[in-house]
Amino acid sequence: MIIHRIHANNVLKYTSLRLDDLPERGLIAITGPNESGKSTIGETLCFALFGRTFSLDYEDLSKVIHWGKTHCSVLVEFTASDGRRYTLERFLDDSGNHSARISLVGQEADAEPLARGVDKVADLVYELIGYEYEEFIESFYLAQREITTPHPHSYALKTMAGLVTLEYCGNNIQEEQGEMGQAVELTRKEIAGLAQQIEEVELDPGALEKFQAERSALNSRLDDYNHQLTNLEQASLEYQDALPRRDSALQGKGIAGFFTFLFFLFAVMTAGAWVLLTRLPEHELSADLNTLLEGILPAWEPVWLLYVAIAFGVLFVISWARRSSQNGKLKQLDQVGQDLAAILNGLTADTAYGNPANGDDPGAPAGLDGDSPDPAQRIRLSERVAAFRADFSEVREGVGKQQSLFKSLIKQAQERIGKLDAAIAQEQGKLSRVEGLRRMQDDLEHKNSERQHQREVSDLAVELIQGAMREISHQFNHKIRGLVGNTLPLFTDNRYEHLQIDEDLRVRVFSSEKHDFMDLEEISSGTQRQIMLAVRLALSQELVGRAVKASQFLFLDEPFAFFDQSRTRSSLKVLPNLSEQLNQIWIIGQEFPDDLHFDHHIKCDRDYQSLPPTEV
Repeated sequence: MIIHRIHANNVLKYTSLRLDDLPERGLIAITGPNESGKSTIGETLCFALFGRTFSLDYEDLSKVIHWGKTHCSVLVEFTASDGRRYTLERFLDDSGNHSARISLVGQEADAEPLARGVDKVADLVYELIGYEYEEFIESFYLAQREITTPHPHSYALKTMAGLVTLEYCGNNIQEEQGEMGQAVELTRKEIAGLAQQIEEVELDPGALEKFQAERSALNSRLDDYNHQLTNLEQASLEYQDALPRRDSALQGKGIAGFFTFLFFLFAVMTAGAWVLLTRLPEHELSADLNTLLEGILPAWEPVWLLYVAIAFGVLFVISWARRSSQNGKLKQLDQVGQDLAAILNGLTADTAYGNPANGDDPGAPAGLDGDSPDPAQRIRLSERVAAFRADFSEVREGVGKQQSLFKSLIKQAQERIGKLDAAIAQEQGKLSRVEGLRRMQDDLEHKNSERQHQREVSDLAVELIQGAMREISHQFNHKIRGLVGNTLPLFTDNRYEHLQIDEDLRVRVFSSEKHDFMDLEEISSGTQRQIMLAVRLALSQELVGRAVKASQFLFLDEPFAFFDQSRTRSSLKVLPNLSEQLNQIWIIGQEFPDDLHFDHHIKCDRDYQSLPPTEV
């Protein structure tokens, strides 16, 4: 995997990060003072590839977002193990929304990405690059920390060595062995006591059927109670909601009726006046009316009375329609009261399960009769509700008593069902136990014989797996030791050449000066870091050869923090020639010797929140 460009917005230190045209081979230096954002570049790359960083796991992932911003995004273009270029984009906001997608470089803008979503992208990334986060941080990515030997029993190291599958198989076999041993011992005890256990079961042949019939009856009654309770609650709420609306409709009907009469009267009067003036102009009343109107409106015309009569006629029709509308609404609201009254009259909660006095089966269990409301009160309530004479408090109180009864009955029925379930389970367990014991009398000895044979085969399998793991571990350590042996002399100016690495990855180094192997504690801290760096680079080479099998980048965050200039210079000269496949090597440091050549140099500045720096 080779990185070609990184674009990020609002990730950690940087509001904007743009790294383009990165060289595919050689050294990429990242320099700058403390807190200038050097490590942010590596953490941005780690976040893009795996959705997390070395210092922030998934639970604290929102801290990746730049302080004061609400979201961040990152784009990485890389060449995968298959030789093709891909673009990986990732987005995160402060609400926890996390998305990702992978596309081929060069595909059309409206084309569907190869993978979309965090999980699917993670699966595709693994297929493309050949490793997961755990292997990445133990090999190709050295975060800013003390360089230590990887834990010998870590998942990443076992994956590099190819031990995970074998260990998984061995653990499963050993677990199965333990289970088989317990099964054999238990079976032996069961064989010894089978006859006695069958006698002690004390089955009642008719008990299971009786309990199941009672439970079925209770389930039917529960369904009925729940249905009645739901209908009662809904009808009660609708009635209470209809009360103010019915009062409003009655008031509206009265007002509409009054205006209907008033507009009709005015329409008749103005129409009559118009007829009188136009048909009987010489009548005494016509003369008086004409004189009156001329006094009010000097320029009036008789036709005006016709227009006024028509206007009052229109208002009469509108008022009459309004009154009819209110009548229709009142009918609908009255039906709500009729519905609630019908539900109240149809309630069956007064006849409670288990109350022989109410006609139930005397043999049924008691305890579900409860305190029923007075039926006469319920009938009176239904009559008042049907006539819309019951107010809020009366309905709430009356319906509440019925609801309380239903809830009490439902609770008691559920408790009884729980007891019945336990009794049914107990009876079924007895039946199953008896049947099982009788079958076991015939086949337990045969099963024990088979289990014993399986244990012998498992013992052999575990022995073979452990031997294979020892051999693979030995070969892995041998490879690592060989790779370190090739690298270490270059790092230490040939002062240390040979290492001893045991199964726990404890390292001892051969000193040509002392002609003996030394523990790491006996040498300087700078040399220790050189040795540990050589071990890490050896693990990287092994993972490249085993899983990646293509060009790979290496990211080292201040690996030479405690090196003197001589060690730093010699190490940097070694790195480009370390492996034919570790082609792109990122190196972070506060500064490097001036005479060193880098294929690309990225300079960071603590005063800028963008890279390349831009003036704010």
